[in-house]
Amino acid sequence: MSMTSVTITIPSHLVPGGLPTPDYKEFGFHGFERSFIHSSKNKTVTLAFFAPAPHCNEDHFDKELEKYFWYFSKGTPFTMKKEFDDQPPEHHQCKYLNNKLIQESLF
Repeated sequence: MSMTSVTITIPSHLVPGGLPTPDYKEFGFHGFERSFIHSSKNKTVTLAFFAPAPHCNEDHFDKELEKYFWYFSKGTPFTMKKEFDDQPPEHHQCKYLNNKLIQESLF
């Protein structure tokens, strides 16, 4: 099972100082794109990782994500969509709390 892409969506008001650009190569990807969505109800930041390196795997990605979350307010909720080459995408509601990345599967 190989990851093909990961999309993370964060409410932008919960990261008031903004987010530094992640070192996407450290996450195991060759491509990265950040986008901002402004609607009448929400403002979100989307981080999209694509074009995985041969060594990319889910465990490594999650460890790098935990390191990156030091830039967030602790407990900031976000959603994450992980796509794989041989199974349906996984959707998670996540937050970084008590020095752990907590992922709850969304169905």
